[in-house]
Amino acid sequence: MATLFAGTGIGGAASVFYSRHRIPLLAAVLSLVGVVTGTTTALALLQNLSVTEPLVASAGALLAAACCVAQTRHLGLAAATAAAPLPGLLWAAPLSGGSSFGAVPAVAYAFGFVLAALEAETAVRRALDGDGERPWQAAAVAVGMTAFLAVLWFFTTPLRGAALQGVADMALGAVSAAVLMPVAVSLLRFDENFVARANRARERRQRFSERMALVAEPRWAMSFCGIAVVFLALGWFGALPAMRQEAGAVALRAVSLAAVVIAAGFFLRGWREGVATGFAVATAGLIGLWAIAAGARDVASPAGALEAAGLALFLALFGGRCWRHYWSFDEPRRTSLQRAIEAISAGEIFAVAGAVLAVVPAAIVRPAGVAMAVAVLAAGAGGTVWAAAAAGVLETLVPRRRRASEMYAPHRRSHA
Repeated sequence: MATLFAGTGIGGAASVFYSRHRIPLLAAVLSLVGVVTGTTTALALLQNLSVTEPLVASAGALLAAACCVAQTRHLGLAAATAAAPLPGLLWAAPLSGGSSFGAVPAVAYAFGFVLAALEAETAVRRALDGDGERPWQAAAVAVGMTAFLAVLWFFTTPLRGAALQGVADMALGAVSAAVLMPVAVSLLRFDENFVARANRARERRQRFSERMALVAEPRWAMSFCGIAVVFLALGWFGALPAMRQEAGAVALRAVSLAAVVIAAGFFLRGWREGVATGFAVATAGLIGLWAIAAGARDVASPAGALEAAGLALFLALFGGRCWRHYWSFDEPRRTSLQRAIEAISAGEIFAVAGAVLAVVPAAIVRPAGVAMAVAVLAAGAGGTVWAAAAAGVLETLVPRRRRASEMYAPHRRSHA
């Protein structure tokens, strides 16, 4: 759990305090989680919680865990990653008042799983070479923006209950992962055998990561952005039946996109990064609405599409943070983008694959689940590939003024 404080200003003091009081702290955290989970589960049962919901969530968690095993090569870490968001869904269950919101909780679990999977990947990277960007800040901004958009879009509509429940599922699932993953990492052993297995797995994924880094090259960035523009247009026209067309709704869409761009720009400290993030989120959200308009009959599905857009925002912000981390070593922007993609692309792809698998049981049980699986897949593509491609295109079309350290000493610092 001391890894929770890594990279913060209180890291040293917190780590020392934790090492001295490890057992009481872990007992207190796990006891509190157990009491809260037991209480909320009892309340949910008193509200006639459907038996289908826990079964679908459990089946999705098992599929996600199988994907995580392939990524981390650690059975205990994979089990903890898949289980970490589940208490949060139970904490949010009483807020639904016994109502069923279809596949919306499955998308919220997918968000929590991606967060836990990226933390697991960070734990593996830190065990191997002591480096790794933590995902909590990006997740907090994504949840906050999703809550803002849910209120903006659905507060005066019949979907208000489903939207607020979806945000609660996302937020509490993320909190659950944030609390339990450091505890799990502190209890697990990363011995020499694990390090050897993880190194072999990373070497096998290296070629894939190097190919993914081609997204930063101008010609490939243009190509992927062109593909995203095509999907953006298809999603726009396909999603029209699911969107209101009055002038107020059109203005609301513009305000929503501007809010995402501004928030991402402030978080990533650059307007290019904000525009790239907004482009990726808009594309992913429209594809999700397109899938809903094409096949879903669940009235709560637009709230699930909003959750998927929040997932795309989270992945884009996390990738942008990693990009800024490498750029802080005085490398050129395109080189730092390539290094960031090489570092995190494999982990992000596995996390998205596990998230899609987690929605598969909901897709089997409910027709709307298929649309939600498509929305999660689009969110993964938007947050990992299209956001990076858009950033590369903007760096090419609107080049920024280069720093003196980039021109005269681009590699003066060494880093992993």
